[in-house]
Parts: sequence; C-alpha cells; structure tokens
Amino acid sequence: MNNLLTTLSFSIYFNKGVYALLLGSGISRSAGIPTGWNIVTDLIHKLAVQYGTSNIDNPEKWFEEQYGESPNYSTILSKLVHTQTERVNLLKPYFEPNEEEIENHLKEPTKAHRAIAQLAKDGYIKLVLTTNFDRLLEKALEDVGIIPQVICHSDDIDGAIPLVHAGFTIVKINGDYIDCRFLNTEDELADYPDKLKDYVLRIVNEFGVITCGWSGEWDKGLVNIIRSSENRRYESYFTYCNKCENTLKELATFRCGNVLAIENADSFFTELAERVMALSSLEGNHPLSKDIAVERLKRYIVKSEKIILYNDLFENEAERACNKIIQYYNFPLNSQTFNECLKRHLNAIDTLLPMCITAVRWSKPVHEQAIFDMLTRFVEFPIKCGGSYQSETVKLHYLSGLLLMYVVGISCIKYDKYSFLNKILHISARNSIHDDKVNITGIIHPCIFDRDIANNFIGHGNKYTPISTLIHNKIRSLFNSILREDLDFDITFDIFEYLYSLNYLYLNGEEFGRVWVPWGEYKWRAINYTRMTNDPFNSFFAEADKLRDNWLPLKGNMFDGKYSTYTETKQKVDEFLKKIYLH
Repeated sequence: MNNLLTTLSFSIYFNKGVYALLLGSGISRSAGIPTGWNIVTDLIHKLAVQYGTSNIDNPEKWFEEQYGESPNYSTILSKLVHTQTERVNLLKPYFEPNEEEIENHLKEPTKAHRAIAQLAKDGYIKLVLTTNFDRLLEKALEDVGIIPQVICHSDDIDGAIPLVHAGFTIVKINGDYIDCRFLNTEDELADYPDKLKDYVLRIVNEFGVITCGWSGEWDKGLVNIIRSSENRRYESYFTYCNKCENTLKELATFRCGNVLAIENADSFFTELAERVMALSSLEGNHPLSKDIAVERLKRYIVKSEKIILYNDLFENEAERACNKIIQYYNFPLNSQTFNECLKRHLNAIDTLLPMCITAVRWSKPVHEQAIFDMLTRFVEFPIKCGGSYQSETVKLHYLSGLLLMYVVGISCIKYDKYSFLNKILHISARNSIHDDKVNITGIIHPCIFDRDIANNFIGHGNKYTPISTLIHNKIRSLFNSILREDLDFDITFDIFEYLYSLNYLYLNGEEFGRVWVPWGEYKWRAINYTRMTNDPFNSFFAEADKLRDNWLPLKGNMFDGKYSTYTETKQKVDEFLKKIYLH
C-alpha cells in the first residue's frame, strides 16, 4: 500500500481537481449508518409485525409471498406510510442520530468524511459519486464552509451547474433518503435512466476515479457504466479491505488502474489527506504541517508495524531541516549573522520540535534510535575536509541541535524518561574535520558562546545566561499544554540544565586537571527556589539522598547507576559553580 499511496498522493497534489471519488457504504460504516439492504430488511420486519409475525428468516421471500412483488423502498414504504413527509420521518432514525447516538458520536461524519472535506476545502477533490443515501459528507463539507451541489435523481441534472464551473458536486447515484426515490434492489441497480447513465459516464471518462467502501457486487448498472468508459486519461484506484472482490479486479484491469489494500476508510482518507497536505507544506510551509506531522507520529508510534513509517518521518523531516540550515561558515560572526542564523534554524526545526515532545512522551526503546540519529545530524561538524570556516562562526551551526536537545531533555524530565535521556547524553559525534568523536555535551551546551559576546549578538540587554535565557524564551510555548504554569516550566527547565551540567563533568572529565561545566538559568534562579516554602528544585535532587541508587535518574543508569558517583560529581560541580559570579 505504501508505494501506491505515495503515487496517489503525488497524483492528487499535482493534478488538482481531476480525481473523482466513488464512495460506497463502507465509508459510513464506522458512523453506524446501516446499508440500504439492512434498512429494507428492517422495514420488512416492521411490516411483518403488523401481520402478527415477529420472526421471519427470509424477509425478501416473506414480502414476495405476501404481496406478490419484489421488495424495494417504494413498495415497502407504500405499505407503511402514504405521504412524502411520513416517509421521510419513517426513514430519519436510520440516518439521523438520537440522543444516545449523539453521546456516542454515531451517525455523524467520520474521520474519512472529515479528511475528504479537508481535501475539498483545499481544492484537491471537487466531485464525489456515491451510492449512499446518508448526508454525512454534506455535513462534513458544510463544517468547512462548502455548500455542495447535490444531484440525487436524473431529474436534477438539467438544472445542475456544469461540473467545470461548480465548486463541489455530489452525485448520489442511488438517491437520497429525504428524496425517498431510492434505488436498492438488484433489478433497480442493474440499470439507470439514460440521462443519469450519460452523466456518470462522462464523469468516468473525464476524471480519475478513486473508490472506497464500494465492492461493485450489487451496483451492476454502475459497474456497466465504468466498463463502457473509453478514456483513461487519469489513473484509477480501487480500494478494498480484507478481500478484493473479482468485480474490482476486473474493473482495475479494464481501466488499466490499481487495486489498493487499505485498513479501513478512515485510516485511508486520513493518511491520504495528511500526505497531500505534507506535500503542500514542503512548497508553501503549510501552517498545518506541524499538526499533521505530530498526528502522523502519534499514529505510527502506537503500532509496532508502523516503525518504518515512524523512522522515515523523523529521517525525512531531519533531512528537510538540515538542508535549510547547511551553509558555509567563513564569514564574520556578529549580531546580524547570529540573528539571521537563529531565525533560519528556528524555521527549519519548527516541525521537529513538537514531534520530539510527542515522541519522547510515547516512545518505547524501539523508537529511540530515530531521535538519536536526528540529534546526531544536527551536532555533526558541518565542514567537509578542505572546506574553509571560522572557528567561532561555525558554532552557529549548533543552534538547532541545542534547541532540540533542550526540548528532548525537558520532555524526558517531564515524563520520567531518564534512561532515554541518559542514552542521549552518551551520544558521540564528530567535532572537527577529522573523524575524532566527542561526547555530545561537549559540542552543544548553554555556554557555547562567551557571555559578553552572546549578549551583544542577541541585543536584548545584559543577561546573566544569554543563550540559556534565549532557549528558555524560544521553547516555552511548546510546553504550554503540558507545563501550564510558568513555575512548572522553570523548574523542569532548571532540573534538565543542572543534570546536563552534572553529566558534562561525568562524561567529559576534568580537562587539564581542572573542573569546568556549562551552566544556565538555574544558576541565578536557584536563590528564588530557596525562598519558597516548598523548594521544588532542590527537593528533586534531595530525593537522591533518600533513595540513593533507587533515585529515578540513577535507575535510568545516569552516573553508571551509582549514588556514590553521582554525589562525587555533584560535589565537584557545586564547588565550581560557587566560583561563578553573575554580575
């Protein structure tokens, strides 16, 4: 399915409005809408009760024996009610939800209907043929501001706006439940009025066709129309669940088209819409691209069989982002170049940042490598052998990696993913033209730029910790839904930064016999915590003295899982930090 769906996505995107959807009852199945034949048999049962018969094994046979004619909507309804209004009211419960169904979200537009409406809103789909009687698609379209032209009987064709001029058209081949002129029995579906046949044939000849929820087994007249088509200007796709009926296979062969296995209508159209929107976002930076990527990631991460799609999503987005930030670094480092670079990096990783939060939250070990690989790409030395650069300027390349590291790290703290964080902190990457690798904490950290220089670059006054404060301000909004209070965010931010400082020393050791670690906002904000009745920041680290090796970061194997190693490292870091004066 994956390759065919990719091809279909590209076809829809680059051939806007040339595909018509052919939808059957399967599109409305998850909404709890009964099929046309189910309604017929239920009506016959209701009719049989009037004759004192509560159980009938063969409703169709019972009706024929009782009335001497085959059952269809017209004949059955004529036995139950007489006026048009009464007929509509009799049929409404099959298509419109009662209070209990409303509470259970039944008989309302499905995810498939919503996805189709989104494709319609953006102009990718303009025409739907459907054998369904319900009005779920009309409702979904109206919810996005589209009032469709609806043709539900051959009589409607003469007054219809030509398809080339119409905004969106639904052709309800077998009728509409409010109209009551349903086509449902085998005889009724075997042929259509000439005017309707010609209209549908013209559509099949002029448009590409994508079917969903339609097997072709009952609609013989429609099948014959498709078989009589002559033009195959655009591809056809016949989707199926579980088993592909012979009718679909034969139509696909006749149309030189494709049969496409899908899980269900909801997943098919949701995925299709997301892929088309993703293509749109690549060219126009579509405002929904972040939401689309996160929703796709959520769906992939919960199913083990989607691991390849999950990995591809991260890899492709990282590739796209890296291509935006890669450049030469042989130019002066100043306020203008710093801020231009920062803006470009933030734009490039705009989608990756929320993806990382979601991935950390729901990840299992099998999902971790994709994030490791993604982070490594942003901290690898960007200059190839023989390339020219300025050593200070090349640090600009690491801004995106630093922002991503903070988002991943804060998410790990929030969701107690210390083992995951520990593995990230152990990543090694190339830090020069040569192949020598160093620990990631030695490449990206909040003191990557000298404080005075960074303050001059940022241009927002004299900050104690300019890079740390810059990161704090840039990523705060990403956590609004999970760390709602500013204090909650500050505490989580500071816990991550302090752990980062501790791990810097543990993983990189003492250079030339001296202790040095990077520091961030926690250095000057710590005094505020000590004034609180409950000091949340220091309470977190005080837990280590109570739980020792059972403290969560140590259980995650930080500091080799040893309380003694942690306390030794912490003592050295705290002694160093006392010597740092912020003024």
